[in-house]
Amino acid sequence: MAAMPQTVDAVPGSRRALLLRRLFTVDDYHRMAEVGLLREDERTELLDGEVVFKMPIGSRHAGCVKWLNRHLGARLQDRAIIGAQDPVRLDRFTEPEPDISVLRPRADMYRDAHPEPHDVHLIIEVADSSLYVDRLIKAPLYAAAGIPELWLVDLTDDSVEVCRDPGPDGYRSVRHHGRGDAFAALAFPDVEVAVSDILGPSPEPPPA
Repeated sequence: MAAMPQTVDAVPGSRRALLLRRLFTVDDYHRMAEVGLLREDERTELLDGEVVFKMPIGSRHAGCVKWLNRHLGARLQDRAIIGAQDPVRLDRFTEPEPDISVLRPRADMYRDAHPEPHDVHLIIEVADSSLYVDRLIKAPLYAAAGIPELWLVDLTDDSVEVCRDPGPDGYRSVRHHGRGDAFAALAFPDVEVAVSDILGPSPEPPPA
């Protein structure tokens, strides 16, 4: 499989060497899994042409994803399809697996092809150890692809960032919500969600 070369900064010095890095397409990425270069038990994503290995999921992270999946599915029912850690193809070089994707209904239930940006109402990423990647790498990619809304559930800060108005340089509207706040998705203004419900019980403080 041939990955796309991309020029990066040359090495400073009297003799400037040209460095190239190989960017994989989504098709390359899928073939890597088919031929066994990526094992089925490896949790990976393709972000901007690079294969990224995901951090292990802690119990609080997993519980938050389960609650969001069940709650949004019950509230939205036939108005949307809920994906949980399923692929979303943003472009030729990027296929993340967000914790939650709220998708437009489609008769094939996305059996024929993974959802693309025009299929997505809302992406939710739950972040603890993955906060750096979710905020600084994945959020700009979602915005550049035109995903209309991103919720970043920050378990380290006990808050939710609601990102809207996407553009090539990121989301132009970012609002922080803490416990006691509630809000609704742009696509479903009648479905309000409380931040405390998303976050779950406050974690116990470490023993003194």
